[in-house]
Amino acid sequence: MLQAIPSHSFTKAQSTSAFFARPITIATVYSNAFYHRTIHERPVPLTLPNPTAIASVSRESPITQTRQVHLQCSNKIVCTATSSVRITSPTVANLFLVEKYAIGQMFSRMGKVPEFELVSVGLGPITDAVPTSSHSEKPHTTDEQLWRKYRLSMEDFECEILEVFPTREMFVGGQYWLEETHGALVQLDQDTEARFKQVGLVLLFGGSLLFILAYVFAHLPSQFSSCPL
Repeated sequence: MLQAIPSHSFTKAQSTSAFFARPITIATVYSNAFYHRTIHERPVPLTLPNPTAIASVSRESPITQTRQVHLQCSNKIVCTATSSVRITSPTVANLFLVEKYAIGQMFSRMGKVPEFELVSVGLGPITDAVPTSSHSEKPHTTDEQLWRKYRLSMEDFECEILEVFPTREMFVGGQYWLEETHGALVQLDQDTEARFKQVGLVLLFGGSLLFILAYVFAHLPSQFSSCPL
């Protein structure tokens, strides 16, 4: 079953589950909230529930949260998602921290369309990397991974999200990658190559035959070409 854990990864888990046609679970790596008494003071760790801190949130006294989760499918990590959230109103703080709305749900709950900004995307090591951990059975090097960083924001609620996918092979092999990362993908590539070769041979010989027939009929003596069938 899909765990309804409050996270921006909820909708990501749904789409990933549909891609693999298997259930996705969400495992929290860490979640840290901080309260800023003033913008000039160092933030202090926030322990919930804390009605006083929630009620006093403002632009001058925001609450921030950093959180990292693993989206797992068949005991493999398919995405590591890290979010940084900044909250500047009691209403938003209560929805997100007390009522446990996920990031994606926050915008629909407030009736807002978030502003979206794609910060960066890449292959391999992450620029300004956030440390990520891996519990997969077969570790992948950072050279294989795909990642993207983007921002979602509305009034009093700003989020920066980093999503890291372990390897491009997962999007090529799908369930094959889940079941047997190397062997199945090699077989998949071989089968695909074989099918392309078969199609190529059919087109080659079929085209050659049509060309020969066209040449023969074009050069038949006129008496043969005009004979009634």
